[in-house]
This record gives sequence, structure tokens and C-alpha cells, in this order.
Amino acid sequence: MRVLGPNIFGFYYPHNDLCATFCTPYTKRGSVAFTCQSGGVGMAVIGFTRAKGIGVSAIVGLGNKVDIAEHDLLAFFGRDANTRVVAMHMEDLKDGAAFVAAAREVSPRKPVIAFKTGRTPLGSKAAASHTGALAGVDRIYDAAFRKAGVLRVRTLDELLDQACALAVLPPPQGPNVFVHTSAGGLGVALADAMFDEGLEAMEIPADLEEALRKYIPPFGSFRNPVDVTGSSTPDIQAETARLAIEDPRVHSVILGYWHTIITPPMVFAEAIGQVVDQARRKGIVKPIVASLSGDVEVEEAGRYLEERGIPSYPYSPERAVSALAALYRWSRFAGLLPP
Repeated sequence: MRVLGPNIFGFYYPHNDLCATFCTPYTKRGSVAFTCQSGGVGMAVIGFTRAKGIGVSAIVGLGNKVDIAEHDLLAFFGRDANTRVVAMHMEDLKDGAAFVAAAREVSPRKPVIAFKTGRTPLGSKAAASHTGALAGVDRIYDAAFRKAGVLRVRTLDELLDQACALAVLPPPQGPNVFVHTSAGGLGVALADAMFDEGLEAMEIPADLEEALRKYIPPFGSFRNPVDVTGSSTPDIQAETARLAIEDPRVHSVILGYWHTIITPPMVFAEAIGQVVDQARRKGIVKPIVASLSGDVEVEEAGRYLEERGIPSYPYSPERAVSALAALYRWSRFAGLLPP
């Protein structure tokens, strides 16, 4: 008999309608499996995914790990047809060699994301008092994760953002990222985040620039990031986004939206949704993420886009870029892109 725990909140497997926990029910099915050494982190996962309307394949508590540990669950989810991404919160690893072996087998096929807490002296002491975990020297975990192709994140926000994005985004076909924005300042913030994350802002080819000039006023920007300006109508936003999405030289698109009366958030979202739907019907599939800047209406617009497979991040350009960068890192490790 295998033992899960002790000191756990239980586990969920929605695809079998299984809710073995004393926490709130959870029934929405998705393709991300979350493992959480902490029940508090598990509840954060429940709330975040429920709020965004994104289901899971599983949420599993690990607790003190008297028997079943991360590598056991990683091996299971590597074989699980309902799981596309494995996201793991951990305070320690009982068997580092077994985890690395399991991760190296799974990572080329499915992204594995790790949120390792207790990485600081203060956090390590807290982990010892919480689950009795020996957090260990953090640089050893860094090296082990890199060796195994595990995407390490530093915050719970990053774990949730990246897991949900990688579950829906297709792998990119190349390095060229096109940034489409309606606010110059937002474009600058996106560019800085891209530099920090190692993403490539493509040079805009002359013919694509000429096509963009038909829609963008002279005071806009035709360099990447491309600024269609806050004066742009929904049609201009849609047509310029279409040029980027349907151009085979563009491998990924970041949409930077700025809330204006001319193009309100839901109008923008619906226009972009139509462009993406039309592109997909033509067989054009590429990663697209959105950073939405504006009043609270951008949250509804973000939900609309996410229902159409476009991860969206209200108020934060850095989160959108970080999620796309995680996709690129995994694609390179999996051999889908040159290193």
C-alpha cells in the first residue's frame, strides 16, 4: 500500500470526478497537474484557476512525504493522457537523483515547472518548522533543475502564470517575436522585459513595414515594438494585428493593449478574437499572449481572450513576457528550437 502524506489537504483528479479532500470541491477539467507540498499553496491554485476559468488535470498534496514524493507523481503525470504540463511546489526533495531521472524523462515531452521555496536562510528555517523539510543549498537545486530541463520559477504567481500559459500555447516555430501595442510606454516596458528574458524582437521587414504604414499614423512607430497609437480604431488594431499573425516570418506575437474610449477593452478583445479565429481556420497557429493596460474592464477582456487560447495579463507587461519566455525555454530544451 502506497501512502500519500501525512499532513496534506488531499487531492483532486477532476477527469475522474475525484475530490478526496477536506477543502472546497473542484470539478473543472484541464490539462495542468499541480503538486503542492503545502496545503496553503494548493488552495491558492484552486482559487487562481477557478477565477480564471482554467481547469486542471489534478491538484495533489504531498505534505511530509513519508512514501510518495515528487518523482512518483512526475512519473505518473508523464504517462497521464489528461496532463500536458506539470507544475510542482516543493520545500525539499527527499530523493534528488530520482527526481532528476524522472524529470529528464518527462521534460522533453511535457513542460515541468518547479516553485522551490525555502531558498533563503529565513525561508529554509520556515520550511523546517512547517514540514520538517531540509531545504538544502539552493544552488544545488538550480543545477539539478537545469540538468533535468525543469523550468524554475521564483514566485507562486510565475508558477501559475506559466503553467496555465504553457497548457494552451503551441510551440513557436522560430525566435522572431512581434510586439503590437497601442501605447508607446507600454511598448517600452514590454521591450525591457523581453531583453531581461532573452526574447528576440524581430527586425520589421521592409514589405511588412510598408503594409503597416497604411494603417498607422506618422506619429506611431513602425519598429518593433510596433505602436499603432492610442488613436487607433478597432479596425486598425485588428488589421495591424492580422498582418503580424499571418506573416510567416513572425513566430510569436505579444499584444500590448491600452484602454481608450476609441477602442474599449471588450471591443479590442472581440476584434482580436476574430482575427485569431480566421488565422486558425487558415492553419496559422502561433503563440500569442496579451498584456492589457487599463481600468477594471480589461479583466473581462482578458477572460474573453483566454477562452480563445490567448493567455492575458491585466496590468502587467512583465507577466505576459515571462510566460512567453518560459515557452521558449521549454521548446529549446525539448529540441523544438535551436539552443
